[in-house]
This record gives sequence, C-alpha cells and structure tokens, in this order.
Amino acid sequence: MFNAYVIACALFDPTHCIKFENALHPLRTERACEARAMEMANDINEMLTDFKAVRWQCYALAGGKLT
Repeated sequence: MFNAYVIACALFDPTHCIKFENALHPLRTERACEARAMEMANDINEMLTDFKAVRWQCYALAGGKLT
C-alpha cells in the first residue's frame, strides 16, 4: 500500500506551503499512487488559484498501516 502527498506553495509567498495527503482510498500500487498525486496536483491548481502544486511524493506504508 502507498500514500500520496502534494505540496502546494502560495504564489505571493513561496515560503508559505501546505501539504495535502490522499484521503480518498488506499493506493495499492506505486503507479496508482503516482496517478493519484497528479490528480491531486491538478485539483489543487484548479481550486486554489493563489497556490501552485510544486512537489509530490508517494511513499510505501508499513505493513498494517493505512496512513
């Protein structure tokens, strides 16, 4: 299982950033995680016009953990 997160930073102050984590469903493969991270980045860019997604990462969850 994998989890995805995306970091978005404010356009007016690039030092002001927010971390978004996937909360929809468990991601079983790294490929699914990458696709979800891209989906999240696109959603962030569309909904938060003062922010821009600047970085994403997928990481493997330890056995038995969901987050």
